[in-house]
Amino acid sequence: MDRASKRSKVDIYADILEVLKRRTNSKITRISYAVGLPVDRAKRFLGDLSSYGLANIQGRDETFYSITHRGLEFLDSYRKLASFLSFLDEKADRDATQQERMPGVK
Repeated sequence: MDRASKRSKVDIYADILEVLKRRTNSKITRISYAVGLPVDRAKRFLGDLSSYGLANIQGRDETFYSITHRGLEFLDSYRKLASFLSFLDEKADRDATQQERMPGVK
């Protein structure tokens, strides 16, 4: 995987929250597998999400994770922003292609 295609921290947070949204009260192994992270890294990200109020950590003998209302709001905002940024990238690509077709016009 090249550097440009690596996920950012925020992308990983969103991926984890998406898993928690689809399947509440998930165990770490299921989350880790679903987002493609080693268990130790997934635990660190879940700890961050919990400290930000975006995920809950529950259980005594076994640990379960779930998304909070604030986590759902974050996920919704993340999707809207990602969609908007994708639109801007596509527009910039179309504009660049049009300028290549019309030499001398800037």
